[in-house]
Amino acid sequence: MLIRHGAIVRPSNTSNFDLAPLSSEGWQQMNRLGAEWPFAKPSAIYSSTILRAVQSATVLQTAFHVPLERKECLREWTANPADLPQEAYMNLERRAWHDLGWVPPGGESLGMAGDRVTRCLEGIATSHHAETVAVVGHGTLFSQFIARLSGSAPTEAYKNSIRNAGFAVVAHGDHWRLVSDFRVVS
Repeated sequence: MLIRHGAIVRPSNTSNFDLAPLSSEGWQQMNRLGAEWPFAKPSAIYSSTILRAVQSATVLQTAFHVPLERKECLREWTANPADLPQEAYMNLERRAWHDLGWVPPGGESLGMAGDRVTRCLEGIATSHHAETVAVVGHGTLFSQFIARLSGSAPTEAYKNSIRNAGFAVVAHGDHWRLVSDFRVVS
């Protein structure tokens, strides 16, 4: 299960959201997902190291009483980690979506981020053969991965369509397979 973190308290004066916590809505979204979990209980939960993902994963860990491991390889992609005005940051991000190979000041192209998340998920899948595992992360990385599975080019529009606390189901055997695209519990 790939799970995008819950809604955050979005800062209005910076482009760096690394320290942004879940909002009350985000906590509710994640609690609802834990309560209405539509699949087998996960044997483990993995999370990005960024606060909003860790908080989201902790809700699920509490619901299921399973181990939680934070993984740097699930960390959200950024065009520039500096504290930029949001419009300046968005210009960099739009350029990166236009050219997936372009390396922005953050040092990682979107294509490189797709490689990173694919390697990370391969490692998790190898460690949990035939188990249900919850992986809590970010829309940008998950959009890169899902695009690869569907054989399409990743797009900003698809990334923007992944709702907070949304989940997709992927399966790994001889190869990856998209079982169910991103949706939310109703």
